[in-house]
Amino acid sequence: MKLKKMTAVLGATALVVSCLGGCGSGKDESASASKTTAKSAEDVDLSEKVDISIGGLSLFDSSTTTWPTEVIKEVEKKYNCNITIKPYDQESLNLDLSGGNTTDIVQIADDNIDGVLKGKHAVNLLDYKNIAPNIFSDEMDYRNTIMQNFKSDGKDTQYFVTPHVVTENAENNYGSVLQYGYVVRWDLYKQIGCPEINNDDDYIEALKEMKKIYPKTEDGEETYAMSAYNDSGLHAYFFKGCLGEGYLNLEDGLYVQDGKTNDLLVDIYDKDENVKTPFWSGVEFYNKLYKEGLLDPDNFITQGEDLTEKYTKGQYLGGTVSWFYGTYNTNNKGTDKEYIVLPSKLGWVNEPNRAGWTGKYLFVSSHSPNVERAVMVLDYLQSSEFARTAESGIEGRWEKGDDGKPYLTEDTINMKVDGSRADEWKASGISDSGMDNLVGWDYNNVLSDGGLVSLWNDEDVMKSSLTAAEKEFCKQFDVDLPSDLLKNRIEDGTSMDLSESDPAIRMCLATIPKNITRIDSNCIEIIKNALPSLVQAKSDEDFKSAKEALLQQLADAGVDESIEWWQDAWETSKSSIDKLESK
Repeated sequence: MKLKKMTAVLGATALVVSCLGGCGSGKDESASASKTTAKSAEDVDLSEKVDISIGGLSLFDSSTTTWPTEVIKEVEKKYNCNITIKPYDQESLNLDLSGGNTTDIVQIADDNIDGVLKGKHAVNLLDYKNIAPNIFSDEMDYRNTIMQNFKSDGKDTQYFVTPHVVTENAENNYGSVLQYGYVVRWDLYKQIGCPEINNDDDYIEALKEMKKIYPKTEDGEETYAMSAYNDSGLHAYFFKGCLGEGYLNLEDGLYVQDGKTNDLLVDIYDKDENVKTPFWSGVEFYNKLYKEGLLDPDNFITQGEDLTEKYTKGQYLGGTVSWFYGTYNTNNKGTDKEYIVLPSKLGWVNEPNRAGWTGKYLFVSSHSPNVERAVMVLDYLQSSEFARTAESGIEGRWEKGDDGKPYLTEDTINMKVDGSRADEWKASGISDSGMDNLVGWDYNNVLSDGGLVSLWNDEDVMKSSLTAAEKEFCKQFDVDLPSDLLKNRIEDGTSMDLSESDPAIRMCLATIPKNITRIDSNCIEIIKNALPSLVQAKSDEDFKSAKEALLQQLADAGVDESIEWWQDAWETSKSSIDKLESK
């Protein structure tokens, strides 16, 4: 998740990685077959300081940010190493895999699993079990069982771990503010009377009214409702529909998961006019924005970084997610001009990720010159201790009361809410979104001291750390926290959370055959090319005509074969998990 945060079950790049997997590395590959001789982590010699690099498809570049943070310094000190983070894209990952030159620890997506296994690029973590007590703790049993049965290549092997595992001791928590839903500029929304927003049409009417009173920014820049982001394929369209209709996305949008029944839904290919599937719901929403003159004219060329720039300038009146705001809210802290999220039908909370986040897999490279040390670092990233540190800060940023329960210090809370301490906050490394994909325990797990991993999710702390705009929001709607709006809607059945979903189904799908990958990849390109005619349709008739033309193109591209495979694979995955859990 987070976007940024679901499983990537589709992509032609998987073929590339698989091909690369058989290439020679040019390095000594004996590490992959070695085993630690240490009986425990305490037996490993840490006297020599080493460099440990971590690279991934969903990671940031440590050379471009405040680094190392307090959180990372603790890890470096503990394992006598220097840690750096390297971002990968598919091309650079494929290149490093083919040359046996990856970082010591690597984070990949589903598409890359097969290539990593065939190329023997990952060490078998079971060979290092003696020095990896956190990876193989009781709390990780379910995740490990999934990894060994569905993300491996034989008996007695486990190569991968996942972040944000939800344990049996986790509690439901909605957080303080929502991250997904209907984004509004609080000051503008307030000026139009805070109208109730229950669906997309309500939202568009509110955006129209906000545009009337704020047509340009203070700097004279034109304002718009929002824009799609085009560096994540079709995501902007079907994800908007998932939020509005109550489905979980599978990253590519061709298929989605019903959040209540856990059935697979044919999304883009669906012709049933009585069913509002996510992709078509999302495309219709963007089309309505276009017809109202609210859509950014750069909609089809905008990338995530462009969104961030325009949000920072205050050019957007709305949106679907919070992670593109840039520095806008920080710059306007203490005023009523902040972006705030109102609930949609789907609230992306309380997902029971017992096997961790899908599409986010970490392994230790068999080409690493320091396999033991890398395993120990990865193991620590999987610990409850590190999770608490990453989410709540090093000890001293939080303390234990007389009752033994942990709490954040007033100074730590102040550091977060005080805009003048922004640099200090960054240097602390607390709740650093760039680290999310490396943290083994989920935010809402309860630790042995009785406190949550994220002490920020304590209700009293959440209340005390609200901004001025968020406090106004709560007063307007008579709630204690902005997220209470979603909580109340879930309780009365208006919205839904993910508590009944089973994300492990997505994780345990079979490897996509080459013929299906070709069909799906071709269909995605066909859909991308058709988007302008759909979004910019000037009438309902034009939209219907463009939709029919696209569906015919997809039929000609062999979608029936894809649908059959996906439906069979989905049911097989569900059945396999049921059998595994019944043992």
